[in-house]
Amino acid sequence: MRYLVNFSGFGGTNRQRAIGENTMKTILLVMAIAALAAFPAPAWAQENETPNGRAAAGALPGENKALDKRVTLRFRGATLGEMLKYLSRETGAMFSVSEDLAERRVTVFLNNVKLGEVLELLTKSKGLDFRRTGDGDNFLVSQDNASFTGFPPLTRKDIEDPLLNKLVSIKVKSAILADFLNALSEQAKMNFVITGDAADLLITAEMNKTTVADVLLFLKGKGLSYSRIGDSNTFVIRPLGTASDNFAKAEKAFKDAKYEEAIGLYEELADKFPDSEMADYALLKAAINYDWLAAKYNDASQLKEEERLLNRLIKDYPKSPRLGDAYLYLGQLYSGYGGAKTPVDCEKAIKFYEQAIKNTYRDWVKAQASGRIAQCYELAGKKEKAAAMYREIIEKYPDTAAAKELGGRAAERDPLLVTGAVLEEKGKYKLAIDIYEADWEGSTEESRRKAKLRVAICQAALKETAAAIKTFEAYEAKYRPAPGDAVYLLMGQALEKAGSRTEARKYLGKAGK
Repeated sequence: MRYLVNFSGFGGTNRQRAIGENTMKTILLVMAIAALAAFPAPAWAQENETPNGRAAAGALPGENKALDKRVTLRFRGATLGEMLKYLSRETGAMFSVSEDLAERRVTVFLNNVKLGEVLELLTKSKGLDFRRTGDGDNFLVSQDNASFTGFPPLTRKDIEDPLLNKLVSIKVKSAILADFLNALSEQAKMNFVITGDAADLLITAEMNKTTVADVLLFLKGKGLSYSRIGDSNTFVIRPLGTASDNFAKAEKAFKDAKYEEAIGLYEELADKFPDSEMADYALLKAAINYDWLAAKYNDASQLKEEERLLNRLIKDYPKSPRLGDAYLYLGQLYSGYGGAKTPVDCEKAIKFYEQAIKNTYRDWVKAQASGRIAQCYELAGKKEKAAAMYREIIEKYPDTAAAKELGGRAAERDPLLVTGAVLEEKGKYKLAIDIYEADWEGSTEESRRKAKLRVAICQAALKETAAAIKTFEAYEAKYRPAPGDAVYLLMGQALEKAGSRTEARKYLGKAGK
């Protein structure tokens, strides 16, 4: 075997020399004797952990001239030799590494970290050993066959950390994991080291204003696990552990509509790992699976189990980022939107929806809860309050599914037309008429013209033929549509659909039909 020895000095100079195996053995022996005489075993040779059980950043014995220098690394699939050259150039440290190890591939994204921290990460995540030789910043790099297992899973404390509550937006399609983590690293100012063969995993995701904690949970569902190094902003991404493996199985079971299996796995996770970062999420997903079971079998008793788990989440994890989700689903149980039909108690449901809005950062939860409140107002006959709530959804949460449902079907963004169109589609013609006839501040004359036409069409749909014709005649008198105008076709079709064929023919004739 031949060895590649890098001699890197200050000022960015580099010299490499290939030497034979016997010569290398002699050098190693001399280095080992010198190291034994001068230094104890490196601090990181043991599992150096903080009181809370995480690996702490250790320091190699000796002076830390180079080890204290900070570097930024963004290497994807680079060789270890290439990365060590860069570290030598940036810090002045010198590394000796065998050809085999020099060709090992590494993927790291680290921002402004000390060289000592980089070496410790490589030691514990890549199974390497960096042993200082001599009095300077010279390191012999070798394989460490003692695998390190000191990276515990995240805890509830981590989830409450501001770092994991940072909001990021990432949109990728078939991107490799390394690129996905690079985007996350730049936005959240986090560091990542990828172990195993995960770097080339393909990721497709569209995340808008999502917490880092939720992004990591998304990765767990993709067959990955992660650990935090102490209280730093550095994370190791690696193949799944036992707990995470069950999590991935649960996610797959839910996706495959195997709800009973998913419930068992999620509840087991919540029971066995109550202090993990996924416990509250597991409870929420188990509850959601009960809702799907209720719909599948039309069995309202399943909703009692859903309610039990949602209340458990709220009680056991009062600081959970999923709290709003739990309140949202509780509200739906009491307003007739559970998996099976149950008595409606809108007064109770609205209280849950208000808590959902208060206890979430997610716009989609706020929008959906607001929409459910508006629907409760409809049932109570509070049409103006319902209309105001619909308008608020469009204005406050324009990127959510609820807002798009309200606004995506109208030719313009006028809340009057947008809200009325959605209500028409749902068959709520009386409420739509109230919306169209309301005096909306800021509405244009064109919007009011269209609203007047829609009132006539809604009246026709309600089979209020005389009222519909009267409204349309007033529309004709004011706006004077020309023969063949599409408004005649719309009116004729509405009357025809309602069964008023004689009246319909009159307007279809004006439309040229």
